[in-house]
Amino acid sequence: MNDVFMNPSLYAHMLNGLLLLVSVIVIYKNYKKIIKLDYYKLLILILLVSLVVGVHGLSHLGLEYIYGLSPINMFRSYS
Repeated sequence: MNDVFMNPSLYAHMLNGLLLLVSVIVIYKNYKKIIKLDYYKLLILILLVSLVVGVHGLSHLGLEYIYGLSPINMFRSYS
């Protein structure tokens, strides 16, 4: 399991998760401006967020399938 930390895909996944968290914070701080966008721009923003979450989910799937790294099981072992 320690070999997984030598692979760039794990760090790309972690960076993707960090950027996803930053985007959620930015959306939260600018909620009043975002809710006033016209429907087309709001739809594009929703589809973009959906795409980013989907890519992050596929990254989870790849990490679980190839390396056997499941974050849920990692958290269960600490409790």
